[in-house]
Amino acid sequence: MANNAIWPFIPERLVYWYLRLNGFLILENFIIHPDQGHLQRTDVDLLGVRFKNRRELIVNPMKDDPRVSDCSTFCNVIIAEVKRGQCALNGPWTNPRDQNMYRILRGIGCFEEREMKIAALALYQKGQFQNDNITCRLLAFGNRKGELPIEGVPQIFFSDAIQFIYKIFHDYPLQKSSVANWPRDGRKLRYLFDRCWTEQEFEDEVRKAFGLPGTGDRSEDQ
Repeated sequence: MANNAIWPFIPERLVYWYLRLNGFLILENFIIHPDQGHLQRTDVDLLGVRFKNRRELIVNPMKDDPRVSDCSTFCNVIIAEVKRGQCALNGPWTNPRDQNMYRILRGIGCFEEREMKIAALALYQKGQFQNDNITCRLLAFGNRKGELPIEGVPQIFFSDAIQFIYKIFHDYPLQKSSVANWPRDGRKLRYLFDRCWTEQEFEDEVRKAFGLPGTGDRSEDQ
């Protein structure tokens, strides 16, 4: 993670805006607590929930990114890991003996108790569990592709997120111009869009602002 004392914004917040603009309701730094003691077991960078019937605007609804919005069930739940370098999953999310996946599902409460251990095992094995109403999956965000211990977990790159944000600002300039009530980093994204002439210039400036590697940078910094 970039040092927030150096960078005004951090990579997790860029992913936050990407998910928010895709209609997800988001919790940041979702902490998993132990049954005994006070030290946290682990945390989730971003926890997002999106509902199937979400539409923004009536006449010309905004088009969300199918990489995260496509879901056949009513409720779309994602557990997102964000890395500055290559995509990766932290150890607590890949070791079934720790039962952290089970703990987070209990913390969310999206499945019945009888399904939670089945869902947790599926997430450890395949990165996803689905019933008739809910899909829960892991997503890995980063600068480039990584070798993940759970095969099949989608990897979304910062370039994908930045290009989507640019497209939303570009295609809906009026609707996404009233950002005075947005947090500072959201207003920064809009400011950069307004001052950049091209999509590539926008991406370059966003990477600088959020402490991301430059385009093509193969830094291993996590």
